[in-house]
Amino acid sequence: MERIKLAVGVFVLGSLLGVALAKTQEPAAPSFEPATVVESAEPVYPAMAMGPGTVVLAVSLDGEGEVQDVKVIKDSEAFRSSALEAIKKWKFKPARLDGKPVPAVVPVAFSFSWPISCTSVR
Repeated sequence: MERIKLAVGVFVLGSLLGVALAKTQEPAAPSFEPATVVESAEPVYPAMAMGPGTVVLAVSLDGEGEVQDVKVIKDSEAFRSSALEAIKKWKFKPARLDGKPVPAVVPVAFSFSWPISCTSVR
């Protein structure tokens, strides 16, 4: 009877040790934090534009969160230059992978609508 208890105890202890070792040897899933906007600027509605429009950009950031490249994904030609001027003024906190800053691409969309004009009432 003592041998059975000892064998069962060794088996259980060995199993627990094996499970513990397996858990410590598994690589941890990478931790990713996307880049975030720290400072933004609104685009100016162009004087020659007519009606609403949308510009979608893919903004490439370096490991310090600085804008490196901007690609136009979708645009209304009348609004493109205003959107590109605005994005140059944006500041980002860099993306992080396992706590370390990494380059990233961030989508940014600008929606333009008719500006509100103020008229004086007499």
